[in-house]
Amino acid sequence: MTIDDCARIDVNMKSHVPTEKKATQVRQVEIVQAALEVIGRLGVSGLTIHETAVTANMSEANIYRHFRNKLEMTRAVVEFIGGQVTGRAAMLAASNGSPLEKLERIVLGHAAMIAKNPGIPRLLFSDGGIATGGRIAQIMASRIESFQATLTGLVEAAVAEGSLRSCIAPRETALTIMGMVQFCVLRWLSNQSEVDLVAEVTALWRNLKTLLSA
Repeated sequence: MTIDDCARIDVNMKSHVPTEKKATQVRQVEIVQAALEVIGRLGVSGLTIHETAVTANMSEANIYRHFRNKLEMTRAVVEFIGGQVTGRAAMLAASNGSPLEKLERIVLGHAAMIAKNPGIPRLLFSDGGIATGGRIAQIMASRIESFQATLTGLVEAAVAEGSLRSCIAPRETALTIMGMVQFCVLRWLSNQSEVDLVAEVTALWRNLKTLLSA
């Protein structure tokens, strides 16, 4: 499984052409992905029902049939992001390979997903987001705990099989990995033209792995 495979969103973000009547859930996913695309281009302040409708290639009335307002739509975007992150991590944790290989797939795949979808960090680190402990943080809390638990379990397994040093603390190591990625993302957001997010996360991860390896 390649990094690009890990980074691929389950429903293509460009498949918004409403040529036929679609199930409510499918339409809502299209709207949410369009909203995320708008946030990636214009930031959270630029997210509007109008911009989302244009991006999704549908009418504003259609948006309102699924979401009453911008806040409700934003909450759905956060839930979508959380589902993508935790779902992909769980899938990779259950895939073939050693615990350390799975851990690497999750870390690099997570970086690749963010690099392809800058709306994710722009939303999560916005005013009211995770950084300020706002409403978005409340929605994301359980998802973050789930992601952390997946990483912790893989670290524990890697220690048990002898790939990582026995003296390291699995939970704290998982938090270190998450903090490392977050730092890279924040730096990337400030200057995307000069920072290759995936390359930087890859370099830091491999350095950390070397330090932790038995």
